[in-house]
Amino acid sequence: MFIGFLPYAIAIFIATGLFILLVDANMYKKAKQKREHKASLILSWMNIVLGLGLFLANWIYNNFLW
Repeated sequence: MFIGFLPYAIAIFIATGLFILLVDANMYKKAKQKREHKASLILSWMNIVLGLGLFLANWIYNNFLW
């Protein structure tokens, strides 16, 4: 079994996405900064989707291809 950095990267992508979504996006919304709010939403969802995509790709690779 290979133990690499991928599980840590997945956790970091998802955690930072949730942090940006819950903290930064609300902060920009309260400050009425529309561009920054939209940018933080896009970046947070990109992090979450990337983390979940890497998790799914790793799971498929480990269960079906390896």
